[in-house]
Amino acid sequence: MKRLFITLFLAVFALPASAKLDIQSWQTPNGTKVMYVYAPQLPMVDVEITFDAGSARDGKDWGLASFTSTLIGTQTSKLDENALSETFNSMGAQTGSSSDRDKASISLRSLTRPALLNKALATFETVVSDAQFDQGIFDRELQRLLIGIKEKSVKPQTIASDALWRELYGNHPYAHPTSGSEETVKQLTVAKLEDFYKTYYVASNATIAIVGNVDRAKAEAIAVQLTTNLPKGQKPAGLLKPEKIKTAKAVNTEFDSSQTYYFLTQQGIERGNADYVPLFVGNHLFGGSGFGSMLMQEVREKRGLVYSVYSYFAPMKVTGPFIIGLSTKNSSAYEAEKVVEQTLEDFLKGFSDEKLQAIKDNLTGGWPLRMDSNGKILGYLSMIGFYDLPLNYLDSFPEKIEAVTKEEILKAWRSHIKPDEMLTIMVGKPEKG
Repeated sequence: MKRLFITLFLAVFALPASAKLDIQSWQTPNGTKVMYVYAPQLPMVDVEITFDAGSARDGKDWGLASFTSTLIGTQTSKLDENALSETFNSMGAQTGSSSDRDKASISLRSLTRPALLNKALATFETVVSDAQFDQGIFDRELQRLLIGIKEKSVKPQTIASDALWRELYGNHPYAHPTSGSEETVKQLTVAKLEDFYKTYYVASNATIAIVGNVDRAKAEAIAVQLTTNLPKGQKPAGLLKPEKIKTAKAVNTEFDSSQTYYFLTQQGIERGNADYVPLFVGNHLFGGSGFGSMLMQEVREKRGLVYSVYSYFAPMKVTGPFIIGLSTKNSSAYEAEKVVEQTLEDFLKGFSDEKLQAIKDNLTGGWPLRMDSNGKILGYLSMIGFYDLPLNYLDSFPEKIEAVTKEEILKAWRSHIKPDEMLTIMVGKPEKG
């Protein structure tokens, strides 16, 4: 057993850094999209099944998608919680589940030795298609969830994050916390979880990503095996585009803390937007590259106001947020805010060719490290499949980074980022100078 875990641990070195990805895609007979990369360097395979079943599908039952995801994998009709855990452990296999606003995923990692892989796949298939929601497990996990929600409610960083999504998205399904609120979670029932599972965990609403030492024929067989017992179902309706804030808005929440947590944010772009590359490259220059970014230089290095400051775009099914974030002493909160706003204004005016080239070199030089393991490739495959991105997305990205011009970056940023229409969130006791 020790040798099995060592082999799994070594999976981080699964692919040479210079490898090109041959991404293949097809559909199973019952309508599931499959994404596949052959990676023979290690005798293992990673599988992830992703469903359009994130918290945007909660409706009024906030927390429903997340809690459903949590309980999937705890029991099937033939295996209880302990038996499931012991079965996977005996094979050295690993399973897990996760969810966010857009999607929910279930994953498996297994060695490809036939005796181990066949048993792991058979067990994993029942987890996916035969999930059971035991009342005792439901009650236990509900209490854990409620404790977690209460703990988060007294953390200023969580209060700030919840306020960001609530104020930025209003009545849109992205607005509420993925884990729900204490009030809504208490209204969840086993029946509601079962209904959500039957509605969204269906073949037509699934994308399978497979990476590892299995050939195309075996990958096709795995995909069929994992979806044959899923009802075909149908995809849910697309999400409506959220309304944007039209004027600047500030939301300050007083909290007894020595630090003020600050966000400057607005809605950004959806996944697959044509401007993503210029926005992505520009963001690394502005605030996404650590000590090489303008924000870090201005807010930390020159003035010592923060330990960390950052910015990023989070593209989603529909318009995801652009976020600038930091925490600082209450006494320096408003000074930090002014520096952030001025740095954004300066960035939108322009930057040097030398800085841009340095960022490009950093991004393209480090690009292979983003795909140097089966696990990383699996994540990208799931993303490409779920968001319907082109199969050459990863291979073409470095070329697009190198080709993008300063003019294209500034045009994209000026088109999407509106400093006079941004939302400011502060949580703490910021002190006026």
